[in-house]
Amino acid sequence: MLILLNESLWGDEGFSALAVMQNFWEMLGVVMRDTAPPGFYVVGWLWGRLFGFSEIALRSLTLLLMLGAAVFAGLIVYRINRDKVTAILTGMLAFFSPFSFPFAFEWRMYALLTFAIMGSVYFFIARKWKSYVVLTLIALYTHHFGLFTLAAEGLWFLLVERPKHLIKGLWPFWLIVLGYSPWLYPMYLQTTRVQGAGFWLSAPSVNDLKAIMERFITGGVREAWLTLVKVLVAVLLAFKNWKKTAKVWLELTVVILVPVGLSFVVSHLVTPIFYDRYLLSVVLGMAVLWGLGLNRRLIPVLLILVLIYTYSSYRLLIEPKKKPFREFAWQVKQELRPGDQLVNYNGKAHHLWETKYYGIPAPIWTPGGPLPLWVGTAQMKPEDTIVDLPTAERLGVITSDPSESVSLPDTWQLEQITEVDGLRVLWFLP
Repeated sequence: MLILLNESLWGDEGFSALAVMQNFWEMLGVVMRDTAPPGFYVVGWLWGRLFGFSEIALRSLTLLLMLGAAVFAGLIVYRINRDKVTAILTGMLAFFSPFSFPFAFEWRMYALLTFAIMGSVYFFIARKWKSYVVLTLIALYTHHFGLFTLAAEGLWFLLVERPKHLIKGLWPFWLIVLGYSPWLYPMYLQTTRVQGAGFWLSAPSVNDLKAIMERFITGGVREAWLTLVKVLVAVLLAFKNWKKTAKVWLELTVVILVPVGLSFVVSHLVTPIFYDRYLLSVVLGMAVLWGLGLNRRLIPVLLILVLIYTYSSYRLLIEPKKKPFREFAWQVKQELRPGDQLVNYNGKAHHLWETKYYGIPAPIWTPGGPLPLWVGTAQMKPEDTIVDLPTAERLGVITSDPSESVSLPDTWQLEQITEVDGLRVLWFLP
């Protein structure tokens, strides 16, 4: 059965899979030329050598990480509420949020980032500083957005705890700065490389921010469930045990939501970086805010919300949306003849990393010049792009664009089209 766990890898997943399949130092070279820290790739490099590089093997890691992040969500609530039922339901609510659930099955760094941030928040609330330092450093070495959570935690600690000695009182934060300092210069290189390099993100508008926050608050449920979910959330908030949990609820709200505001501001003042999947921890954090301080009489309300999330995510699980590149690659291999050549058409998207991962390598035809940074140039080799079409008895052009939008020089004549669920190879004769 085709589900999120075993569906074909898509472009960015293919990029990450191919990176961790290289030797360790070549992989680090790719990371240095890319836009993210090396944490996920180091973990993925080790995982792949233990369990393999198939779709299921790779995605099992991200699935476990998102489960771990949900466990941290439940632990935060249990630490405050001391109620196992509420904690378990909160953990389920966090894991089955339709917004974040698909990323448990995506071979990218988002699950590790979410796991590390939720762990950081838990140990920050618990004031278990050694574990806090470790989890926060993992977050920082996984994605630059970890800095925003660290900033929120540091801000709260300074304003509320008011340590008398900035050296002794802030030792966990100084230790984190020391542990992260080796990556400061590489981070500077990565961030400056993004600025003015044609990077694909754009600064969000206020309306964009409102829409994203609505999705965070409602877990990303479908339109049909939105009103009911909003009512359930309002009830959970209205009848909390505010007398007992008001301060810690405010603390968590600051730690969870400040990264949203900071990334929004940076996107407008420095360079666009705002992207919802970099903020998955906010979605899980919302589950914590709904479960924290819950009156036991409202457990059925929380249970209804969990059931809505679970049903919605089950539908996502059994209705994968990624293009079936595994089946497409098999079909292309069946049709290849001696003397054939393959190229990737650079239309709305190219499929270099999928073709490489599935064993039908096809360079990108780029008659218009070099590609912008976002297409994965960090791992590209000279032979991965070509300006002139190769000499061939038959040329296969791989694309997911409409066939009529593919334009080749007049010397090439279209012979046939092979299509598998939106993926096409157009066979041309010279």
